[in-house]
Amino acid sequence: MNRRRSTADKTPSSVFLTLILAALVATSGGVLHAVWKNRQILVERKIDATERRIEQHLLDIQITGVRMDEMLNRFELRERLRTAGSGLVSIEHGDIEEVVPAAQPAPAVASAGLN
Repeated sequence: MNRRRSTADKTPSSVFLTLILAALVATSGGVLHAVWKNRQILVERKIDATERRIEQHLLDIQITGVRMDEMLNRFELRERLRTAGSGLVSIEHGDIEEVVPAAQPAPAVASAGLN
């Protein structure tokens, strides 16, 4: 009877194989999770950098608009021309003359005929 008892207590090798396979699946799942999480973080960083660049460009556009408005300010433009010694002079409102274009003649039609 002791012989039968000692042979029946052996664990089948398929159990060990299943345990090893489960361990491999669990570790590879953890590694894949870490890889995907790192990729998500890299994409989020790229998105943040792009948003910062867009905000900087919008700010640059606003600053350029302000500078253009300052350059086109008529009073500052007059002062800059005066300090530069420009020969341009200001004109009075009464000096402006409206020019009306002459009536347009009917458009000419060209025809090519065979003789």
